[in-house]
Amino acid sequence: MSAISEELRTEQFVMSLRGVVPYVYEQAWQSVLDGTPLPRTALHRGPDGLLRRTLRPEARFRLQIVDWRATRAEVQDTRLAERLAGESAAGLPLDRAPLMCATLIRRSDRDWTFAWRYARALMDRRAGLRILEEATEAYAVLLRGGIPRGAAVAALPVAALTGGALPGAGQPGPASPGATSPGPVAPGGPLSRVRPRGPVAQ
Repeated sequence: MSAISEELRTEQFVMSLRGVVPYVYEQAWQSVLDGTPLPRTALHRGPDGLLRRTLRPEARFRLQIVDWRATRAEVQDTRLAERLAGESAAGLPLDRAPLMCATLIRRSDRDWTFAWRYARALMDRRAGLRILEEATEAYAVLLRGGIPRGAAVAALPVAALTGGALPGAGQPGPASPGATSPGPVAPGGPLSRVRPRGPVAQ
Protein backbone atom coordinates (compact mmCIF):
# COMPACT_ATOMS: atom_id res chain seq x y z
CA MET A 1 0.00 0.00 0.00
CA SER A 2 1.38 3.41 -0.92
CA ALA A 3 1.93 6.15 1.65
CA ILE A 4 -0.73 8.27 -0.04
CA SER A 5 -3.49 5.66 0.02
CA GLU A 6 -2.53 4.75 3.58
CA GLU A 7 -3.07 8.34 4.73
CA LEU A 8 -6.51 8.36 3.13
CA ARG A 9 -7.78 5.34 5.06
CA THR A 10 -9.96 6.85 7.77
CA GLU A 11 -12.78 5.70 10.01
CA GLN A 12 -15.56 8.25 10.40
CA PHE A 13 -18.44 8.38 12.89
CA VAL A 14 -21.34 10.84 12.99
CA MET A 15 -23.71 11.23 15.96
CA SER A 16 -26.88 13.29 16.42
CA LEU A 17 -27.01 14.79 19.93
CA ARG A 18 -29.50 16.93 21.84
CA GLY A 19 -28.92 19.49 24.56
CA VAL A 20 -25.14 19.13 24.68
CA VAL A 21 -23.00 21.30 26.94
CA PRO A 22 -20.11 21.63 24.48
CA TYR A 23 -17.21 22.34 26.80
CA VAL A 24 -18.25 19.56 29.16
CA TYR A 25 -18.46 17.25 26.15
CA GLU A 26 -14.91 18.20 25.17
CA GLN A 27 -13.75 17.61 28.75
CA ALA A 28 -15.33 14.14 28.64
CA TRP A 29 -13.41 13.25 25.49
CA GLN A 30 -10.18 14.57 26.95
CA SER A 31 -10.71 12.56 30.13
CA VAL A 32 -10.89 9.40 28.02
CA LEU A 33 -8.16 10.09 25.49
CA ASP A 34 -5.61 11.82 27.72
CA GLY A 35 -5.18 8.56 29.61
CA THR A 36 -4.11 6.75 26.42
CA PRO A 37 -1.23 7.24 23.96
CA LEU A 38 -3.70 7.71 21.08
CA PRO A 39 -3.70 11.55 20.79
CA ARG A 40 0.10 11.60 20.99
CA THR A 41 0.72 8.82 18.48
CA ALA A 42 2.33 9.41 15.10
CA LEU A 43 3.34 6.62 12.74
CA HIS A 44 6.25 6.24 10.36
CA ARG A 45 7.35 3.43 8.09
CA GLY A 46 10.66 1.82 8.93
CA PRO A 47 13.25 0.39 6.54
CA ASP A 48 11.55 -3.00 6.85
CA GLY A 49 8.29 -1.52 5.57
CA LEU A 50 6.43 -1.84 8.88
CA LEU A 51 4.71 1.04 10.63
CA ARG A 52 6.25 2.11 13.91
CA ARG A 53 4.85 4.36 16.60
CA THR A 54 6.36 7.58 17.91
CA LEU A 55 4.77 9.51 20.77
CA ARG A 56 4.57 13.31 20.55
CA PRO A 57 4.26 14.54 24.16
CA GLU A 58 2.90 17.94 23.13
CA ALA A 59 -0.02 16.59 21.07
CA ARG A 60 -3.50 16.61 22.61
CA PHE A 61 -7.06 15.96 21.51
CA ARG A 62 -8.98 19.14 20.68
CA LEU A 63 -12.67 19.44 19.86
CA GLN A 64 -13.61 22.00 17.23
CA ILE A 65 -16.94 23.66 18.05
CA VAL A 66 -18.87 25.48 15.31
CA ASP A 67 -22.29 27.15 15.18
CA TRP A 68 -24.44 26.73 12.07
CA ARG A 69 -27.73 28.03 13.51
CA ALA A 70 -27.78 30.96 11.11
CA THR A 71 -27.99 28.53 8.17
CA ARG A 72 -31.19 26.83 6.97
CA ALA A 73 -31.54 23.13 7.86
CA GLU A 74 -31.41 21.91 4.25
CA VAL A 75 -28.28 23.96 3.62
CA GLN A 76 -26.75 22.55 6.80
CA ASP A 77 -27.32 19.00 5.55
CA THR A 78 -25.64 19.73 2.24
CA ARG A 79 -22.81 21.53 3.97
CA LEU A 80 -22.27 18.63 6.38
CA ALA A 81 -22.21 16.05 3.57
CA GLU A 82 -19.67 18.12 1.65
CA ARG A 83 -17.54 18.60 4.76
CA LEU A 84 -17.46 14.90 5.60
CA ALA A 85 -16.65 13.95 2.01
CA GLY A 86 -13.88 16.54 1.88
CA GLU A 87 -12.34 15.33 5.14
CA SER A 88 -12.37 11.73 3.92
CA ALA A 89 -10.71 12.69 0.65
CA ALA A 90 -8.02 14.72 2.45
CA GLY A 91 -7.07 11.89 4.80
CA LEU A 92 -4.75 12.31 7.79
CA PRO A 93 -0.94 12.45 7.49
CA LEU A 94 0.38 9.53 9.51
CA ASP A 95 3.50 11.35 10.71
CA ARG A 96 1.51 14.01 12.56
CA ALA A 97 -0.29 13.69 15.89
CA PRO A 98 -3.08 13.52 16.77
CA LEU A 99 -4.19 11.11 14.05
CA MET A 100 -7.81 12.10 14.69
CA CYS A 101 -10.03 15.14 14.58
CA ALA A 102 -13.50 15.89 15.94
CA THR A 103 -16.09 18.60 15.32
CA LEU A 104 -19.21 19.46 17.33
CA ILE A 105 -21.66 21.36 15.15
CA ARG A 106 -24.58 23.30 16.63
CA ARG A 107 -27.55 22.83 14.28
CA SER A 108 -30.27 24.50 16.40
CA ASP A 109 -30.77 25.61 20.00
CA ARG A 110 -30.88 21.96 21.11
CA ASP A 111 -29.65 19.87 18.18
CA TRP A 112 -25.99 19.09 17.55
CA THR A 113 -24.00 16.89 15.19
CA PHE A 114 -20.76 15.31 16.38
CA ALA A 115 -18.35 14.12 13.68
CA TRP A 116 -15.20 12.19 14.61
CA ARG A 117 -12.65 10.55 12.36
CA TYR A 118 -9.29 8.89 12.83
CA ALA A 119 -6.65 7.11 10.80
CA ARG A 120 -7.38 3.41 10.33
CA ALA A 121 -3.68 2.73 10.91
CA LEU A 122 -4.15 4.09 14.45
CA MET A 123 -6.92 1.73 15.59
CA ASP A 124 -9.76 -0.39 14.31
CA ARG A 125 -13.51 0.18 14.51
CA ARG A 126 -13.92 -1.87 17.70
CA ALA A 127 -11.54 0.46 19.54
CA GLY A 128 -13.27 3.49 18.04
CA LEU A 129 -16.68 2.33 19.24
CA ARG A 130 -15.26 1.69 22.68
CA ILE A 131 -13.91 5.24 22.86
CA LEU A 132 -17.30 6.62 21.84
CA GLU A 133 -18.91 4.63 24.64
CA GLU A 134 -16.31 5.73 27.19
CA ALA A 135 -16.76 9.40 26.22
CA THR A 136 -20.55 9.11 26.52
CA GLU A 137 -20.22 7.62 29.99
CA ALA A 138 -17.65 10.25 31.04
CA TYR A 139 -19.96 13.05 29.84
CA ALA A 140 -22.83 11.71 31.97
CA VAL A 141 -20.54 11.51 35.00
CA LEU A 142 -19.30 15.08 34.52
CA LEU A 143 -22.85 16.40 34.22
CA ARG A 144 -23.59 14.83 37.62
CA GLY A 145 -20.56 16.58 39.09
CA GLY A 146 -18.51 13.41 39.32
CA ILE A 147 -15.03 12.47 38.17
CA PRO A 148 -14.85 10.02 35.25
CA ARG A 149 -13.09 6.74 35.98
CA GLY A 150 -9.95 5.72 34.14
CA ALA A 151 -10.53 4.97 30.50
CA ALA A 152 -10.95 1.23 29.94
CA VAL A 153 -10.03 1.77 26.30
CA ALA A 154 -6.44 2.24 27.45
CA ALA A 155 -6.43 -1.48 28.19
CA LEU A 156 -7.37 -2.53 24.65
CA PRO A 157 -4.81 -4.78 22.99
CA VAL A 158 -2.32 -2.90 20.85
CA ALA A 159 -3.48 -4.84 17.79
CA ALA A 160 -6.95 -3.30 18.23
CA LEU A 161 -5.56 0.19 18.71
CA THR A 162 -3.57 -0.10 15.51
CA GLY A 163 -5.71 -2.34 13.38
CA GLY A 164 -2.83 -4.80 13.46
CA ALA A 165 -0.61 -2.32 11.60
CA LEU A 166 2.31 -2.28 14.00
CA PRO A 167 4.99 -4.97 13.94
CA GLY A 168 4.69 -8.04 16.13
CA ALA A 169 1.73 -10.18 17.15
CA GLY A 170 -0.12 -7.77 19.42
CA GLN A 171 3.09 -6.09 20.55
CA PRO A 172 3.86 -2.38 20.13
CA GLY A 173 6.62 -1.09 17.92
CA PRO A 174 9.36 1.20 19.24
CA ALA A 175 7.81 4.06 21.21
CA SER A 176 8.64 6.64 23.79
CA PRO A 177 8.12 5.76 27.49
CA GLY A 178 4.57 6.00 28.75
CA ALA A 179 2.79 3.78 26.22
CA THR A 180 0.14 1.60 27.76
CA SER A 181 0.50 -2.16 27.87
CA PRO A 182 -2.09 -4.65 26.59
CA GLY A 183 -4.74 -5.85 29.01
CA PRO A 184 -8.30 -7.16 29.27
CA VAL A 185 -11.30 -5.31 27.86
CA ALA A 186 -14.33 -4.82 30.10
CA PRO A 187 -17.74 -5.35 28.48
CA GLY A 188 -19.54 -2.21 27.40
CA GLY A 189 -23.13 -1.22 26.69
CA PRO A 190 -24.63 -0.38 23.31
CA LEU A 191 -24.32 3.03 21.68
CA SER A 192 -27.33 4.86 20.30
CA ARG A 193 -27.59 7.27 17.38
CA VAL A 194 -24.11 6.41 16.13
CA ARG A 195 -23.73 6.34 12.37
CA PRO A 196 -20.40 4.91 11.18
CA ARG A 197 -19.17 6.28 7.88
CA GLY A 198 -16.09 4.20 7.33
CA PRO A 199 -13.66 2.82 6.79
CA VAL A 200 -13.18 5.25 3.94
CA ALA A 201 -10.47 4.03 1.61
CA GLN A 202 -9.34 5.92 -1.46
